[in-house]
Amino acid sequence: MATKKITKKTAEAPVGEPKQAAKPKKSTMRESSAKSRAKADKPKRVRKAASIAKKPINSVSIALKKEYHLVKPKDKPTFFTKSRTLTPNYFKSALKELRQVTFPGRKETWRLVLAVFMFALVMGITIAVLDYGLEKLLREVIL
Repeated sequence: MATKKITKKTAEAPVGEPKQAAKPKKSTMRESSAKSRAKADKPKRVRKAASIAKKPINSVSIALKKEYHLVKPKDKPTFFTKSRTLTPNYFKSALKELRQVTFPGRKETWRLVLAVFMFALVMGITIAVLDYGLEKLLREVIL
């Protein structure tokens, strides 16, 4: 026995009017969040490269943070029995301070660059006017 496919009949537009194109189906919030989760699960090239580059850096940082003993401490601590690290405290504190810095964004940077150029232009014009005026005054007095 052959099975028949049941299809819905579409309403056809009248002869004078053009057919409207089928509108694309809007995705629901659930579908769009599922798509974004699927994309987030895939590691991106940049993340993958960063994780590969991070491995040797982490091993070096662990070696630099590790404390070393030149001589095992006995009773009295001396210079040689104290624990030492390969990185001085200066570099550790400098790195801590650098992590606290917030750098300006692109918009603020351009605004500050424009302010510097305007200041330089105003100072240049001021110095040029003073130079011209003092030159005229000294030529009148001396010559």
